[in-house]
Amino acid sequence: SRAAISLGPRRPPALRRTLGAALAPRRPPALLARRAATTKTTTGIVGLPVDPHARETLIALNEQLLDEIKQVPEGAEYRKSVEATCNYRLKCLRENEDEATLEELIGMGQLEELIESQTEELGVLRMYVAEEMWNVIAE
Repeated sequence: SRAAISLGPRRPPALRRTLGAALAPRRPPALLARRAATTKTTTGIVGLPVDPHARETLIALNEQLLDEIKQVPEGAEYRKSVEATCNYRLKCLRENEDEATLEELIGMGQLEELIESQTEELGVLRMYVAEEMWNVIAE
């Protein structure tokens, strides 16, 4: 049988934790935040890449939709719907930075899916304006 070799008195667990934290390499908080924000490597959806700036992209898309929807008459239901949706999403996007929180609040899947949807909505809006669809719907 082997005899245990003593390396001296054992340190209490609290002291081990304190020393461990003191000896651990320190990273600036900003670096840790950036690292946490860029951990997503895939959307899990074929053909839909990760957008590392999804929140900022969505803010820009919603602002663009709100700007372009002004070409539609104020009484049109489509305008009311687009404005309400964009204003809610902008409120969520401006008040929260966490991607998972945003995805839960907006409830439309991943932010990348929402980017694709908002981009398509912009195309629909442009067609709606070009064809003056509010006149066709009113008839």
